[in-house]
Amino acid sequence: MQKMEDIIKQFDFNISTLIDFSFFNIVKIGLELGVFKELDKTKTLEDILNSIDVKNKAYLKSLLSAYYELGILEATGTELRPKRFLRTFLLEYERLKDIIPEWINIQDEIVRMANYAFLSFENSKVMMDFDKDSDFWDIRLSNPLNKLYREIIVRAGGLRDGMRVLDLGCGSVSPIELGKHVGPNGEYVGIDFSPGLLSIAQQRVRELGMDWVFLRELDITTAIPKRKYDRVVMSFVLEYLPEVHRIIIKALNFVDEGGKLIIVEPFRENFENIAAWEFFEKLTKEFRRFPRKSEILDALEYYGKGAKVKEYGKSVLVLEPTL
Repeated sequence: MQKMEDIIKQFDFNISTLIDFSFFNIVKIGLELGVFKELDKTKTLEDILNSIDVKNKAYLKSLLSAYYELGILEATGTELRPKRFLRTFLLEYERLKDIIPEWINIQDEIVRMANYAFLSFENSKVMMDFDKDSDFWDIRLSNPLNKLYREIIVRAGGLRDGMRVLDLGCGSVSPIELGKHVGPNGEYVGIDFSPGLLSIAQQRVRELGMDWVFLRELDITTAIPKRKYDRVVMSFVLEYLPEVHRIIIKALNFVDEGGKLIIVEPFRENFENIAAWEFFEKLTKEFRRFPRKSEILDALEYYGKGAKVKEYGKSVLVLEPTL
């Protein structure tokens, strides 16, 4: 069995590599659109938006915003200027075996979608809506990179038969992959606002006879704690939610005495150039930004919530509330 430390390192390495690929692709898109040629003439944001021949100006503006955050351009007053930058990507031969290849094809498909999004977010080739495109999302959630972080959740949370688990933003795959560890004597409750993803998950639950798995269509921001759970899970969900501080405290209120809140996110202070990945994720209208780890820790201090905090690599936090 692969060691927990090795699984965490592999997960973080793949996330870092995905972000490196995203940086290359976001620069490539700018070259194809002629953005850098226009920037070299030193223009205002309005001038740039008008000079680039794309219909979806909002997405073009998002591209320029990403360039600013990545240090590719700078603003002086109302003018935008290209900024000299150097990015070096080191991919060691010995680490190639740790790359999970399935995410590469998926990411390439998303880059193709981004090109169509410059026509319109509603273009039929843009398939990033949780409900309308739930089949594509299910493919994303099923790929081995995501299976890797679910294995981390199982081990970090010590999931076992008889436990009560609440999964906030469960998607279509976690109800099976996490739920199987707590049955048949435990309980897994998955909450998601996407009926499309929940429908896929529910069909699998019925087929496998997992009668200890319960799924609810619900907005996390309006969920009211009515009972406590041994483990509460939030994986790749905070980037779609407002007021991260309040959501974290709400999630902790679901945790029973001696329980744990497990959070999986590519915390932005740990990954340089994460804004490049975010540009592509914005094809999903609910996407906001990946959270900072500090936002979660600040929430504990601001609301006076005591918790033991354990970090696993760059992307996993486990909070154990204290009295």
